[in-house]
Amino acid sequence: MQIPRVPRVRDIKTKLSSAKLLGIVLKNSLQFKLRRSALPHYKATEFDTVIVDMDGTLYKSDANLEGLMLAFPDIGESGKSGGEEIYDSLIKKIASGEYSVEQAITEGNKFFIAKKLTRRDFYPVLDKVKSGIRLPLVVALKDIKKSGKTIVLATLSSRDFGEMLNAHFKLKFGFEFDLVLGTELEFDADERIVGVKSIVGTKDSEYEGIPIKSKLTAVKEGLTAKGIDFDAKKAVLITDSYGDIDLAKMLVTILLKPKHPTAAQRVSHRLKLADYILPDNRDLKQNLESIILGPEEK
Repeated sequence: MQIPRVPRVRDIKTKLSSAKLLGIVLKNSLQFKLRRSALPHYKATEFDTVIVDMDGTLYKSDANLEGLMLAFPDIGESGKSGGEEIYDSLIKKIASGEYSVEQAITEGNKFFIAKKLTRRDFYPVLDKVKSGIRLPLVVALKDIKKSGKTIVLATLSSRDFGEMLNAHFKLKFGFEFDLVLGTELEFDADERIVGVKSIVGTKDSEYEGIPIKSKLTAVKEGLTAKGIDFDAKKAVLITDSYGDIDLAKMLVTILLKPKHPTAAQRVSHRLKLADYILPDNRDLKQNLESIILGPEEK
């Protein structure tokens, strides 16, 4: 007779976390499904803009987590570094509704300010995320850009870090995004982080006097400034979780499914918050190009 496995505390906490996230996102999922059903279905060759998320999508980790772990490396009684504890606390506050995403972004950067981190400290973070870069995704984006489509990197995280990552892609892979959008930090003369200038968040508003633009608004304004027309009906979003649900309501969405998903990613897969859900495997490049380029342009 097989003895039932006793759930570990970590397993229980993971399930509880997923349940909280599920409850929060569920109220948005019906609206998401209704918006999706109302969208016209375009042929692949009619897509002209591809919007790509950064953390968890372009690479497997989170730059904010990596940055906090580097800034607060000491291991506590929990067996986690101080940076991990801070990151987990911020995520839990978002999940419980105590913090908005924008408040979490602001509070998270206060830890970097307290440590007097500089723009140069982004380089060790970049080194940390390099090993988790999804090469099939980057190669697919390179091919997609060659077809004439506009490729945009849009993140809630630091735009400066996004631009640094973009420079790495150009040097390493011969590919770069046409536009990089994200939260703008303020730096002093010594390049130390001293504040948050503007936030790319979930909706157009403000927090503590800091202007907030949704990803959709940021994309529209950013492309317009570059003289590029944007039609949401002809845009594709590539992301990894429900964090982009407000944008996904408006755009055809491709959700990546990693082998070891986070709680947020599991919720997104469970609610099927996308038009396409693609496993992160050896067929990822081919599947992405089939959706965005179509078989005639592969």
